Amino acid sequence: MGDARKLLDLAAEWRHKATMLREYGAAAQAAAIEACAVELTDAIRAWQDEPLTLEQAVTETGYGYSTLQQKVAAGEIPNVGSKGRPRMRRCDLPRKTPTPAFLLDSGEPDLAAEILAGRV
Repeated sequence: MGDARKLLDLAAEWRHKATMLREYGAAAQAAAIEACAVELTDAIRAWQDEPLTLEQAVTETGYGYSTLQQKVAAGEIPNVGSKGRPRMRRCDLPRKTPTPAFLLDSGEPDLAAEILAGRV
């Protein structure tokens, strides 16, 4: 979801730039930038609201099929599908927090620790 937030921030920045352009008399250019910002925002919202199957949600989240199935059954994730054919909106999916990489004091990745942790 963080990537979507960055893109929504970009659309807001475009709107701000359009306001500045309009103040300097570039109304046509401002309108074009605003139209792009609206189009980007609409696309992001459609992507966030897309109903996903359990299989697709597994790929998106890294959670197991049965875990997601249980979360839908418990009402932790809203079911936007039907009974027996659950669907979840992308924006409602839980996200696993990434485990921080093992780093050496130099800031370089500690490959031995990564291998031992089974990440490589």
